[in-house]
Amino acid sequence: MSGGGHRFHRLIRRWDVRVAFHVLVLLGLIGSLGVAALSQPYFTRGVEASEDLQPIPHTDVNPLGVNTLLNEEADPEKVERTLDMIAAGGFTFVRQMFAWYEIEPAKGVYVDPHTGQDTWEKYDRIVNLAHERGLEIIARLDKPPRWAREGQPGVDQVPDGPPNNDADYADFVRAVVTRYRGKVRYIQIWNEPNLYGEWGGQPINPARFTELLKAAYTAAKEANPEVVVLLAGLAPTDQRGPENLNEFLFLQGMYDAGAKDYFDIATAMVYGYGYSPYDRRVEFERNNFSRVIQMREVMVRNGDADKPIWAAEYGWVSLPDDWTGDASVWGRPVSAETQARYLLQGYLRAQREWPWLGAMCVWLFRFPTSPTATPDAGRNPTRGFAIVNYDFSPTPAYTTLAGSRARLDRAYTGAYPASTRLIQQDGGWMLTGEGASQTLVPAAAGATLRIPFSGPRLDLLLDGSGQGLMVTIDGKPAPGLPAEETGAAIAVPDDDGRVTVADGLDDGPHVAEVRSLAGGDGSVALAGFVVVRQPWQSWAYPWIYGTFAVMVVLTLASLVWNWRYRPAESPHPTRDGANGHLPRRLTAADLRARSRTRQSTTRRR
Repeated sequence: MSGGGHRFHRLIRRWDVRVAFHVLVLLGLIGSLGVAALSQPYFTRGVEASEDLQPIPHTDVNPLGVNTLLNEEADPEKVERTLDMIAAGGFTFVRQMFAWYEIEPAKGVYVDPHTGQDTWEKYDRIVNLAHERGLEIIARLDKPPRWAREGQPGVDQVPDGPPNNDADYADFVRAVVTRYRGKVRYIQIWNEPNLYGEWGGQPINPARFTELLKAAYTAAKEANPEVVVLLAGLAPTDQRGPENLNEFLFLQGMYDAGAKDYFDIATAMVYGYGYSPYDRRVEFERNNFSRVIQMREVMVRNGDADKPIWAAEYGWVSLPDDWTGDASVWGRPVSAETQARYLLQGYLRAQREWPWLGAMCVWLFRFPTSPTATPDAGRNPTRGFAIVNYDFSPTPAYTTLAGSRARLDRAYTGAYPASTRLIQQDGGWMLTGEGASQTLVPAAAGATLRIPFSGPRLDLLLDGSGQGLMVTIDGKPAPGLPAEETGAAIAVPDDDGRVTVADGLDDGPHVAEVRSLAGGDGSVALAGFVVVRQPWQSWAYPWIYGTFAVMVVLTLASLVWNWRYRPAESPHPTRDGANGHLPRRLTAADLRARSRTRQSTTRRR
């Protein structure tokens, strides 16, 4: 053995070195546990990994939506062409402004005072063309007329703000809902009331907005109880007032003022600000895709976990490298290709991790004005959000999203009732019952339904005591069920009616096909299904903590053992030894010599 090896072995045999080593290992393990504990929220915050999921209304929708400015499009043919492209791209939702000042230029008057035209005409065309194409309008109801704010300070400088009389706005909402009943199902009450410029330059006041919301919600439901009311989109900001107020503080203020019962869907503005959609940092001051998690947390704290959130606006700004216009205020611009990739990845992350998030409306589909219309038009960085150019040429974002509906419009993580639109059936199933107790009952043997889904695990919720249901996944017997002699996989309810028909699948997409073996009371009924996804974060951190805990215990045990069996020190006449030098370390030969001396002394005695 070399001299270096001898020195190393002598070193590690020293008691103090061994103890120091144990202490260092222990500190390292404790530090690693701390790092794991600090990193866990980054990877897990907002990720739904539970098996105990409950259906959330308005989340089983095609998530693909867009924002349009069709009220500013002067050419009716371009309105039609825009809606054709939206439908062809697989989008379902079209968030479109219905400007109050345009529709009702004077109280109760719906005629343009300058042209004598019916002010509804333009909006009728938009609604009818969208309805013909199977598109769902989200009518954004804001932009008050001058007469509704007469006498307020700063009306000329900040024209958008609350009306003097909430009943005037409620009447406008009632008029829109009544006129478009059967064609417009979704309305949004106001826009960004947490910003100075949308609240008339007045101090931001969530309680005051709640009063306006209550009046509008009540009028809308009186006109059509089936209309779905979306909360105003709240702008992301870290300011605390009085001019602008953080959206989470604003939402909490609304709950404090009693807003909970006056909206069906909460909405958020979900922008990437140049960061990847997989940037998982969640902070009060940080603007990124993950920011919406904080809105969900406010809702849960206020007992509103059974309500969904929709992204009223969603996007990343893309500007060319040689851009010389105004600077982006939405973070670092990304390339057109990155914009396309981020948009799709954002949809996928939301579908996989956030079962409480429904439609996400890309801002913006297309600007209706030419970039050369005015000197400032071409300098506006907002144009970088558009996924279709002014000349109707598609950007990479449109092309990417247009091919993604089959991948996105299916059941991802979440619980789904029997009434969900995602269950595709052949007409042989009857929806019975009401509300949460609804079930699908087969009329006869052989009735078939299909469930398109993406995720590793699928559970069926069954009801009744009749014959089970035959289930296949992607054309093969469901792997989570025992096979019959015929090879078929039959789902039979257990005590709680929940049956796992597949687990451990890849992410998909998949299709489950369910076929009845009997009809009516002779068959179990389908009460719904659950797609469960337990990402690596849900199991990795318990393993990490367990492993580190075991290592800490073992290291402590070893440290205690070493401390307990610490070698005794030999007494010396002086610290420097009898001859003035440091005492020599005892060797094995020394110990043997001492032993012989003790034995000789004993014999002499």
